Amino acid sequence: MPDQTKDRIVQAAYRALVKRGYHETSMKDIAAEAGVAPGLAHYYFETKEDLLVAAIEHACQPVMDAWQQAGMNLTGPLPEDADPMLVARMGFELAKEELRTYRGLFLLTFDMFGVGLHNPKIAAAVRAFIEERRAFIARITQGVIAGMPNPPTASADAIAAALWGSLQKVMNSDFDAEAAIDALSEMAIAFATRPRLTSAQVA
Repeated sequence: MPDQTKDRIVQAAYRALVKRGYHETSMKDIAAEAGVAPGLAHYYFETKEDLLVAAIEHACQPVMDAWQQAGMNLTGPLPEDADPMLVARMGFELAKEELRTYRGLFLLTFDMFGVGLHNPKIAAAVRAFIEERRAFIARITQGVIAGMPNPPTASADAIAAALWGSLQKVMNSDFDAEAAIDALSEMAIAFATRPRLTSAQVA
């Protein structure tokens, strides 16, 4: 029962923070959302920051599960027999699915960027969310580069940072985000599959 109460508070915190934003949400608001006394929320979580970190971790788990079910491990290496280009295409499709299904998580995470500038604990939680995905994109990029006829001069890490940064802007926008992800995918695939340049063309 205690664990169920704690989980209910975490889930309520996530809903309240997504709806109102960090600065407009109090522990009292979260307790009301959970249907518990404010003192009980403080019993499990000393501060709103502690509860926020728990809410982000709670919200990330379904996203992790979705990637695992698609056969991709965000934290591990690509399978030896994996086709990096196929994985890259699947990654863009999963990014669109994430946006459709877990938009609240991205809204909450973006809201945390500013808060994290002044709060190391929140900054660490946001950084973990970002770095996990950026590192995964870098591993895919490294595999794609290995098969390119004209490898880029930029490193896999630099390309991954650029792609992840683009995805962040797309997911934090009011325009057609799915169309923007498709455009980003098309540009990335076209870049990765461009034909080898001849010496005459280079000259």
